[in-house]
Amino acid sequence: MAEIRVRRAELGDLEAILDLWQEMMDYHARLDLRFRPTQNARSHFRTTLKEWMADDTQRVFVATDDGRIVGYTIGRIVENPPIMELRYLGHVSDICVALEWRRRGIGRMLFAALCRWFHQQGLPVVQLSVAAQNPVSQAFWREMGFQDYMHKLWFEI
Repeated sequence: MAEIRVRRAELGDLEAILDLWQEMMDYHARLDLRFRPTQNARSHFRTTLKEWMADDTQRVFVATDDGRIVGYTIGRIVENPPIMELRYLGHVSDICVALEWRRRGIGRMLFAALCRWFHQQGLPVVQLSVAAQNPVSQAFWREMGFQDYMHKLWFEI
């Protein structure tokens, strides 16, 4: 393994990011069928990802090993409702490390890059959602220092 580098994503990285995103979505769909993507999800996500990469309120970072993309993360600046004292905060939308590259500190490196960017934007807080059926991700985020704040509940009519 060469030295892992984390950098801002470029348009040429799209397909590699999409491959990792598909891997993540397939994994989550196996854990919980509510995560099943639509047939055109990859195409839709490609378009959305391009928009996010051009938006100053969002950042996409990739981790590379000898030029090969082995992980990515997406962070966004989100606005709280005007009734909240804390107006803006960071939000981790996605983080994914290729299966064969996990447990090597790459997720930590990606999260650190997001935290640096959030800090540069003057954001004091980061939030995210983690799948209830994904104890591996829950453990990772708790290791990063995240604490319970809200619980999303699901009810089918």
